[in-house]
Amino acid sequence: MIFLGLLILALSLNMLIGVMASTLPALFPTEIRYSALAIAFNISVVIAGLTPTVTAALVETTQNIMIPAYYLMLCGVFGVITAIYLKETANLPLKGATPMAVDSEEAEELLEQYHGNIEQKIEQIDQKIEELQEKRDHLAKQHPDID
Repeated sequence: MIFLGLLILALSLNMLIGVMASTLPALFPTEIRYSALAIAFNISVVIAGLTPTVTAALVETTQNIMIPAYYLMLCGVFGVITAIYLKETANLPLKGATPMAVDSEEAEELLEQYHGNIEQKIEQIDQKIEELQEKRDHLAKQHPDID
């Protein structure tokens, strides 16, 4: 029976760790991924570290030895709710990641999608610079000390 209990625990842990490698990077954009994962991990360590103390205090105050089981069930409910609302990201690029192409046709489509109007954007920026330069020159003419 002890072996069966340990086997169930090991299988549960393997199911958790098996999906962590693909799920955690998909939760955060590339720019903040490492910081966000580090913060989330450290908060979870603090919460998990306090679990024995919290459950012992609850058992002491309520005189109910089933409180740790209720505590774990409550944490499980939070986990299920989180899993339900977790967005599926299979076969999608990670948030903030550079798009990747399988073949040259797809690469051309991605380039057109992301960089096809870059000339137009540059022209718009140049136009704004010219407008701002004209405003600057107009204001500079009104002040005697500015060239």
